[in-house]
Amino acid sequence: MRLAFLSALALGLLATSALLAEPLKPERRIETASDFAGKKRKAARDISGIACLPPAGAEWRCLVVNDESRAAQFATLAQGTISPGRSLPLIGEGAPAGARGRQPTVGCPRQGSFGEFDGEGVAFADRQFYVVGSHGCSRHSGEYRPSSFLLARIAAGTGEAGAPELSWRVADLLAAAGEVAPYLGKTLDETGNGLNIEGLAVVGDRLWLGLRAPSLAGRAFLVGGSVAELFKPGSEPAAGKPQLLAFAAGAQRGVRDLAALADGRLLVLVGPAQEQDVPYAVLLLDPADPASVRELGELPPRKPAKAEALTVLAQKRDELRVLVGYDGVRNGGFEEYRLRLR
Repeated sequence: MRLAFLSALALGLLATSALLAEPLKPERRIETASDFAGKKRKAARDISGIACLPPAGAEWRCLVVNDESRAAQFATLAQGTISPGRSLPLIGEGAPAGARGRQPTVGCPRQGSFGEFDGEGVAFADRQFYVVGSHGCSRHSGEYRPSSFLLARIAAGTGEAGAPELSWRVADLLAAAGEVAPYLGKTLDETGNGLNIEGLAVVGDRLWLGLRAPSLAGRAFLVGGSVAELFKPGSEPAAGKPQLLAFAAGAQRGVRDLAALADGRLLVLVGPAQEQDVPYAVLLLDPADPASVRELGELPPRKPAKAEALTVLAQKRDELRVLVGYDGVRNGGFEEYRLRLR
């Protein structure tokens, strides 16, 4: 009874903060200098993640992923324009021989082949980019595709990027993540509420995975693990118990992306856990105190666009400049927003 009361209280507080938070309005739309690489040499319409290095003057070097590719793509943001650059292959056409850990066995309804990386989240920390696959059964066919169960790390710094290091061990974390573990390998619909990743952030040695689903009783989830453990040499599974963090996100909403602030707090882009008609919003979450989560504002609707990419461009006192990108529109339809933290 006490747990149910506390959960209801947390959801009530989130609803109250949502009413108080001002609706967000974009500061500007970002122009695209050329097309991002999509399928069959067409412009990408499935941008799903972005992260950027600290700015060099008024220019940001970023890494962008879409969920229908084996590669990521560099881009440069400057003066309101994003310019796609060279592609960075993450995987080949078969299972990588040098990946850390072991390829997982996942009980999806159907067995599929090795295909796209299905990149859903990008992070930058300590001179490294990270890209994570969805780690879910394919949404429409229910197939297990091993290629989407990988985590990549790319040394970047200020020079050219190195070859990706790959790890299978995220699946070890998910399979041991308490309340959400039974949803691994379930169908990605409202019936199965199957587990899948859409957000990624790295703070020190802590890697946070944001789950689009499952969404349970108005709660969304992050799963945390050690970067060092995920990329340690050898084929042994990840050791240690993952950290499972639940927070009030609103009914039928899950994580669509994450972005880390300098103090370790996280911006959480939330939206429909499946295909429900619920609003997208940005929350401020302190992993040390998830009950204090609060909404900074709702994004304006942009159907058929789905907000799936979030990165912080700058922070000045209690104000943030952030970039939001969208799946379902040509080249991500990027917009810049200002967020107030107080």
